[in-house]
Amino acid sequence: MSLLRKFARPLLGASFIATGVDRLRNTDDASARIESTLEEIGSMVPQAEPLVSNAKLTTQVLGGVEIAAGLALSTGRFSRAAALTLACVHKFDSYAEYRNAEVESDSDVTAQRSTLLKNLSILGGLGLAIVDLDGKPSLGWRAEHLAKATRKKGAKLSDKTSAWADDLGSGTNKKVRGFEKNAKKNLNNASKGKKKKAQLARKKLGV
Repeated sequence: MSLLRKFARPLLGASFIATGVDRLRNTDDASARIESTLEEIGSMVPQAEPLVSNAKLTTQVLGGVEIAAGLALSTGRFSRAAALTLACVHKFDSYAEYRNAEVESDSDVTAQRSTLLKNLSILGGLGLAIVDLDGKPSLGWRAEHLAKATRKKGAKLSDKTSAWADDLGSGTNKKVRGFEKNAKKNLNNASKGKKKKAQLARKKLGV
């Protein structure tokens, strides 16, 4: 881990840890701030109704997730997964904060704009943490590199197999030719032997 990562990750995770602790300590107030947002999500996605119907429980779950993911990001354990989790929670919080903001004067508009820019900045930092490979190649590069190495080894093995087959074929042909020569030789010898025996037989008979 580089020196920059050593300090940047804890700084990025600290705010989420603090938010998570605050959610668990002040669950009633925190759940009241997201209750209307949860109701909106439930109306838009009926399947999520069982999950968003209990604002207090959802707040406690979000607080626990923020603390766990913030600690993981700060310590560099599963940092990319932790950053992705925090990005999802942060998007939800930003929307809830934007939706519940009271805009009654120019100062409120300015404050809301500043809050929005702050949330976007944090989201940008989480985005960098998500794609940060910590100096290691990506899974896609590893897969491509492994495929190339496998193809190269496969080509070498194919060449060796072909050469071995050629050698085996050449040796087999030599053996077959040797068998043929020996067979012809034995056949010629047998034929000569029969001719000699026939000549001797004719001499004995005086033919």
